Amino acid sequence: MQQSALYPMQQVFGATFTEVAGWTMAANFGHVEDEYQAVRQAVGVIDLSHRSLVRITGSHRQRFLQAMVSNNTADLGPGQGCYATLLTNKGKLVADFAVYADSDAYWLDLESGLAASLINALDFFIIADDVTLTDVTAEWGLLSLQGPCADELLMLACGQEIPPLPRLSHTDYRMAGHDVRLIVRSHTGEDGYQLLVPMTALPALWEALWEHRHTCGLRAVGLDALEVLRIEAGVPVFGRDMTEETIPIEANLTDAISYTKGCYVGQEVIARLDARGHVNRRLMGLRLEGEVLPQAGDVIVSPERDVGWVTSAAFSPALQQPIAMGYVRREVNAPGTVLAVQSAGITIEGKVVDLPFYTAAPVG
Repeated sequence: MQQSALYPMQQVFGATFTEVAGWTMAANFGHVEDEYQAVRQAVGVIDLSHRSLVRITGSHRQRFLQAMVSNNTADLGPGQGCYATLLTNKGKLVADFAVYADSDAYWLDLESGLAASLINALDFFIIADDVTLTDVTAEWGLLSLQGPCADELLMLACGQEIPPLPRLSHTDYRMAGHDVRLIVRSHTGEDGYQLLVPMTALPALWEALWEHRHTCGLRAVGLDALEVLRIEAGVPVFGRDMTEETIPIEANLTDAISYTKGCYVGQEVIARLDARGHVNRRLMGLRLEGEVLPQAGDVIVSPERDVGWVTSAAFSPALQQPIAMGYVRREVNAPGTVLAVQSAGITIEGKVVDLPFYTAAPVG
């Protein structure tokens, strides 16, 4: 099992660990509800060093990536980013990822354990191109700051103002004597950043942030609380809410698709679905009655028949009730439609809602 460079410090903090795609990561620090509230009310720091990171270099990288992925990456300048997917020729997902452009490379940030499959899928198309794909996951540490006080914490730790930046844009700062790549990215519906540094620099970065914990209300947050936060925010995750059988439009990945760029793998299927105006099923939210949480794979039913299945579920502190995400057929997925989930012999009543369940209140 691989470990983050923060593993020894997290042990001291009383972390309980879990295994994720070959990594031992902090599941929680003993108080999941407090960790959740820190992100919603102040700021939480989350170790995401297990996320896969692929670097693309070579003189043909721009042309190559533009021909492969679903979004327009050719127009990205250094410091810019976008969300994109790689699809099969049938329009189904191979992976979803954020693309960050540097002057000499692209960085692809995706779910843990997916670097090898993504590299293999892209490598199939490299014939005479000057393109190199490298899995650099183990070399880099990744911290996520999530919450309304994230800006204040960064300003104190960096010693300078953090100007407003567009989503998925990135810039370099100095922190704790190290160069830090600051990326604008939320996983929770709150203001959010990712801090990318060499793995060996991760403990120094953590300590620099931790110095300001009392001023900003900072807490260490594990993956258990992050799971609740991201479900409330309606953020789908590959391997849970999306699989190799998912078409991105079904999972609401509209911001990962350009309908004006040239051809890419799977483009004909996406264009055909766009022209048709609908897909047969879509990822929706369910607000559920009672206290029982359904499990992934549980069947969603209408009075007449099975109409979908659950992908993720959690108890929502924001709504004070169980919630779930799942795929629901279009005939019955209008918000307000009453459906039910069959879970271990129990029928759980609920209503369809649009995602996300939770949206952060505007500042000011």
